[in-house]
Amino acid sequence: MGILDDVVINAKFAAEAVGKKAGQIVDVSKLRINVAELNAEISKRYEALGEYVYETCREQLAEDAEAVGKMAELDELVNQRNAVTKELVDKQNKVVCPTCGKQSPSTALYCSNCGTKLTGEE
Repeated sequence: MGILDDVVINAKFAAEAVGKKAGQIVDVSKLRINVAELNAEISKRYEALGEYVYETCREQLAEDAEAVGKMAELDELVNQRNAVTKELVDKQNKVVCPTCGKQSPSTALYCSNCGTKLTGEE
């Protein structure tokens, strides 16, 4: 029974080692997911801050040539996005609420999200 006992002991040791390694992998994966989620939240907050600064400081930045150029590039991208969104909404037979941006069927009279009257708004 000595050999069988050795096999059982070695198998138990190997199972414990594999279990520990699997636990470490799970812990590392959870931490990586946590970091990714935090990075996403940081990016969202940077974006919100940037949008706020952009909207509130446009006039103050009017004399900064570099800022004016970057704002013009951003404005052009926003215009392109709006044109593509309008085309998409038209093809889907929908209307976009001018207040909250939610899409509704073109037959809707009011936005189901905020209650804004939709008829004749486009």
